[in-house]
Amino acid sequence: MERPRIRRGFTLIELLVVIAIIAVLIALLLPAVQAAREAARRSQCVNNLKQLGIAMHNYHDVAGGLPWGHGYLGWNDWSGTVLLLPYLEQTPLYNAINFANTGGAAAPGNALNNTIMKATVNALLCPSDPDRISNGYGHDNYCGNAGNCPNCFFGNNGEVRAGNGVFYSVANGAPTVGFRDITDGLSQTAGFGEKVKGQTLGGTTDSNLPDPLTPTSAVRSVAAPGAGNDLNPNPYYNSCNAASPTSLAGGGIALGAYWFDGHPECGMYNHIMPPNKWSCSDGNVNDVGALTASSRHSGGVNELFCDGSVKFIKSSVSNVVWWALGTRSMGEVVDAASY
Repeated sequence: MERPRIRRGFTLIELLVVIAIIAVLIALLLPAVQAAREAARRSQCVNNLKQLGIAMHNYHDVAGGLPWGHGYLGWNDWSGTVLLLPYLEQTPLYNAINFANTGGAAAPGNALNNTIMKATVNALLCPSDPDRISNGYGHDNYCGNAGNCPNCFFGNNGEVRAGNGVFYSVANGAPTVGFRDITDGLSQTAGFGEKVKGQTLGGTTDSNLPDPLTPTSAVRSVAAPGAGNDLNPNPYYNSCNAASPTSLAGGGIALGAYWFDGHPECGMYNHIMPPNKWSCSDGNVNDVGALTASSRHSGGVNELFCDGSVKFIKSSVSNVVWWALGTRSMGEVVDAASY
């Protein structure tokens, strides 16, 4: 008589060994998968900036100059990217905007433009940066370079030509920039940079909210340096570098809260603090500050230069080089190997 076969299963020890091996393999593969996903997101971010570069050049060909960084005061504060919409395949959105100088046409919630303000423009969003703002409006990760001084944004104190970058406010009578004005070279002058978006907490959307992420979206409080002292980066850099992390500037807009807004929290940035450092402000959205470039990419930020190229600038770049890349006609000599 044939003896029945005995079927052996896995012992508990064997099962635990297999589970342990699978866990080790997952632990080894997960970072690689995450790195691959981040590489894809970073590539999309670079592509977004390249599209902005093409739009910038096409606008210049048609208009003979570049857009402003921030429009006229009275909440007609349109950003430069608004003027680039037709060159970003957003002509219907652009045509729907009412640019009437009503003193509030660009204000969030204004009945003239409330619908277009809620639109999301994917080309203005970096996929590596999580969106933590729940204000119901379209947001933004890319902003124009105003220069390397705290007064570059608005040119207050009668210094209407303080903006030594490419995109700044024309509210005080400063002229817009053309490629002919960028004598440092288009390939040596930053045009657009990344900036991480802020957040909404308890219904508040402001730049004075503490932020657990690094780099932070919280803006530290630093007083305005005053006329004559706000035209070069070093003094304000020292003040911002020493600013307390618990003293945050109130009255500002959360970074990137509105894609259509030209204020430095949304539409502009400057080259005072190095990339991914914290930002500083005196709390007045129409005044001075150090609103720097920042990103969720490891080790630096993507920068669109005025020649249309996109370069990755390390967070460790020297202050002197970073300041030089922010100006258009100061005559600095910058070695490409230095960034």
